[in-house]
Amino acid sequence: MSVPKDELHRLVDALPEKEAPAAKRFLEFVLSKAEAEDETWLEADLGELPSYEWGTEGLPKGKSVRYRPGVGMIVEGGKR
Repeated sequence: MSVPKDELHRLVDALPEKEAPAAKRFLEFVLSKAEAEDETWLEADLGELPSYEWGTEGLPKGKSVRYRPGVGMIVEGGKR
């Protein structure tokens, strides 16, 4: 179920001031749980994955890329 953020903002704005700290703690808990789940998935050992089937066209033309943790996607061969 998706809730528009405008609706969440409306609800937060309607909170009594004394309830704001509890709402903040709850939202921080939800975010930390989601981040922990993401981290677990990202660090999972997926084992040996089968090679990708590119179809009749074969491997697309273009430059190779690689991912470097902490840096991001790197295009091999520079900006040419």
